[in-house]
Amino acid sequence: MVKRAFRALRGLGRTGCLLGLAALAVVVFWRWGGRFPEASETVSPTASPVPAASSELPEDLLSPLSWADDGIAPFHEETLPGISVTPEPDRDWGEVVETVISGGEEVEGCTVRDTTGSDTDLAWELSQTPAAKIRGDGSVEVLIYHTHTSEAYSPTYTGFYYTDMEVRTQNREMSVVAAGEELKKVLESYGIGVIHDTTVNDTAFNGSYSRSWEVIQNNLEAYPGIQVTIDLHRDSMTTETGTKYKPTVPINGRKAAQFMLLAGCNWDDSWDDFPDWEQNLRLMLRVQQTAERLFPGLARPLDFSDSRYNMNATPGSMLVEVGTEVNTVSEAKYGARLFGEALAETLLSLR
Repeated sequence: MVKRAFRALRGLGRTGCLLGLAALAVVVFWRWGGRFPEASETVSPTASPVPAASSELPEDLLSPLSWADDGIAPFHEETLPGISVTPEPDRDWGEVVETVISGGEEVEGCTVRDTTGSDTDLAWELSQTPAAKIRGDGSVEVLIYHTHTSEAYSPTYTGFYYTDMEVRTQNREMSVVAAGEELKKVLESYGIGVIHDTTVNDTAFNGSYSRSWEVIQNNLEAYPGIQVTIDLHRDSMTTETGTKYKPTVPINGRKAAQFMLLAGCNWDDSWDDFPDWEQNLRLMLRVQQTAERLFPGLARPLDFSDSRYNMNATPGSMLVEVGTEVNTVSEAKYGARLFGEALAETLLSLR
């Protein structure tokens, strides 16, 4: 509906455009059921045109690292000077749906999507102390790196995205590197020593994990005190019709990109070099629980899947997805900062 309305407004003059936008606002308001949602709401499919991802997103969009990476959507609460609020003629564009992704299995105050079929007792794993031990004395104990270093975020808000826009960038202020820097700053403020390795591992997409494995090993050799390795990504969630989802939650009056932890599993011994996968799970479950207590809604359900993704490097290895390409870089940085608060509290509790 909104897409068709944008197209109809293209040919109108200034007055007609303003009247049209006012009418569109009325329609959108009506679609919300005569009200706008409260800042803390998780919107249900029956309350608005924005679906709750846990019940409405197609199943294939709920598994990470498998979505198409074809398009970037400028989407932010402020429009920068010179940015058009309507799509340019003759450029293909698509819709963006902003939503809070929830759902999953309730586990002691946090949520998990378990697709392993392993019958793992998640509550018991949560009760076990992770192997990672943090001193918090300023020595290097955490490594942040990026298997897909050039994954980009969006700079601005316009309410749509162009399908021909780039989703990767070497501008570190606009990529997952910026989110990694925010995470680093927070951890360091708690006395946790951090190395943020910004090596570009995805100059060619194939082989990215082999290259990031080398990055991990080089840092483990240089800093043998590293207890936790964090591979920070961003997601892409695109339906077959071209709609992109933007996982966002308001925290303390600001929009934050939701984050998602991915915990690998090797319950059937698929990999000979991943025997201690439960240690990663235990740590991530604790971080998930802490994040939900501190910032309700910030964490998407933890994805517990039959995967490895270099999480066999240390007993404190984790993969985190912060937002998608249609989240703005400021939302991603804020989400990473809040994730850092939850992570720092969790790590320091292990001393």
